[in-house]
Amino acid sequence: MPELPEVETTKRGIEPHIVKKSIDSIYIGKNDLRIKFNKNQKNNILDTKILGVRRRAKYILVDFKNKYSLLIHLGMTGNLRVADNLSLDKHDHMAFSLNSKKHLIYNDVRRFGLILIIKEGEKIELLENNGPDPFEEAANYKYFLGKIENSKSTIKSILLNNKIISGIGNIYACEILFASKISPSKIGSSFTEDECKIILKNSKKILNKAINAGGTTLNDYLNAEAKPGYFKIHLNVYDREGKDCKNCGEKIKRIVQNGRSTFFCSKCQLK
Repeated sequence: MPELPEVETTKRGIEPHIVKKSIDSIYIGKNDLRIKFNKNQKNNILDTKILGVRRRAKYILVDFKNKYSLLIHLGMTGNLRVADNLSLDKHDHMAFSLNSKKHLIYNDVRRFGLILIIKEGEKIELLENNGPDPFEEAANYKYFLGKIENSKSTIKSILLNNKIISGIGNIYACEILFASKISPSKIGSSFTEDECKIILKNSKKILNKAINAGGTTLNDYLNAEAKPGYFKIHLNVYDREGKDCKNCGEKIKRIVQNGRSTFFCSKCQLK
């Protein structure tokens, strides 16, 4: 599933191609995404200048001059690409043709993503339910400690809870905990201020590295130029079960927490 780095990479990739442009027409193919695109609203964004592109948690918002926005979530296998020609592949479900003669194309093999048109000020539960991501000022150690100081959940499940802190995802949670030398089974209520600071510091560090590498490609993710992300080569524990820890040589272990695979080093992550 595309997480914060993949979404941020996609946002940065499409931004220079669509800002200050407008959409001339919209191709709508198979419309059975997680939430159907409302065809009746498409005129709200046609022939209107695009002012900017931003990211909120794992959502991309394309903002138009008339106060409408295109809300995009990539789901599990979605990606956006910019193309010179409107040549559509099997899983290309929507395409936005720009006045620059380029096309913004949405591809999604499993169709768990969504594209909606929303108006400024409209309350969208999908957005409202997200806590701050690690790059937001609100995500400081006091906020984090306050959210977990009475929690009986493991730190791994806390990092995957988008209502507490958004955008991290399974791959990066494993890598953040390894960098922090903290066990994925450590309970939230046992955390100190210093440990919260370490988690947030390494969250920013790991996510920034992944963004700079273009995200992480394991199966389906491609960036806006239809290229894979290369952060996989930097992974220390994720998907490395049975391989030597790069720090100590101990074999990387895998356990299942809340239905998700967790990879860690039992020697390095003792805390």
